[in-house]
Amino acid sequence: MQIIQPLVRVLLLVFLGLLGGQVSAQGLSPKGGAATVGTRDAPLEVAVGIEINQISFVDQKSENFGVVATIRANWHDPALAFDAAEYGRKYRLMKPEAFVDYAGSIPTIAPAFIIQNQQSNRWIHQSFIVIHANGDARYLEKSSLTLQAPHFNFTRYPFDRQQFYFEIASVFPSDLVRFTVLEEHSGLGDLLGEEEWILGNDRMETSKVIGLTGRESDQVALAFQGSRHIMYYAIRIFLPMLVLMVVSWATFFLNEYRNRIEISGANLLIFVAFNWIISDDLPKLGYLTFLDFILQWMFVVTGLVIVFSVALSRLKWSGREDLARKLDNYVIKWVYPLGYASIIAFAVSTYLIIG
Repeated sequence: MQIIQPLVRVLLLVFLGLLGGQVSAQGLSPKGGAATVGTRDAPLEVAVGIEINQISFVDQKSENFGVVATIRANWHDPALAFDAAEYGRKYRLMKPEAFVDYAGSIPTIAPAFIIQNQQSNRWIHQSFIVIHANGDARYLEKSSLTLQAPHFNFTRYPFDRQQFYFEIASVFPSDLVRFTVLEEHSGLGDLLGEEEWILGNDRMETSKVIGLTGRESDQVALAFQGSRHIMYYAIRIFLPMLVLMVVSWATFFLNEYRNRIEISGANLLIFVAFNWIISDDLPKLGYLTFLDFILQWMFVVTGLVIVFSVALSRLKWSGREDLARKLDNYVIKWVYPLGYASIIAFAVSTYLIIG
């Protein structure tokens, strides 16, 4: 159910639920033998379903994402039962604002919720409540909103798998209203419209949180995971990086050390550009990602190639060209390839396997 407007009405219902006992919280059922629900002895059970129909965006830097979602809730309250023959229909259709007035006039609890990780206004496309003659009630809503994603962790970027949540918590404490999961109406839609991420592994979770009343309230959440399309990063980042590594290694076959220095200097500028492009996609993190680690070491190695070439040039001009050629040959065959292999192996084991 939507966050009931005006807020004063919700707070009044919460107040009555906390202080009024069985009669104040629930009132008398229209049928003498019907059970009283929405009390500490018999909490109102509400089954909640969350279905995400569209993912409008995923903002990594702000750590949030936009959704178009359908929220459903089913519950049974004998106090809502009515005579279908007298009313002329087997159900009543109400807007949420009218329902809270109707529930207050009985009186009974009008279940209310808040979206825990909501960051923006919730634009409700459509919402209504259906009450059946036997006391069954159903809330239906379709809305769009922005949700916070504080569980993002980019250590394995771009091989990371991120956690997304849509969290709904009850306004009332758990001893008055309990949430269960409406599994058949929960999950991710078939056409989410998100091209950058592969989304799946959706599941419903239940937990307890401290609610608006300052007491323990029930919460249900739709949790799902997202991973990236690796082909994009393989073509746009890893393939150019591999080419640059091979080009840097190929410079060792040049006899003219000045040419080596010029080529390595150009590579250094390219690595700086790569670093700026990647950092523009992520927030300012306090830790290195897998890709950061690889790029920083490529930057360092390219800088060492320039220093090494300058040193060889000095040896050559000082009359020790044979020593320069021996050192150069050793670096070409062993130091450069094994050094890069060690860097990549360490990054994979630390960030992707152990991390």
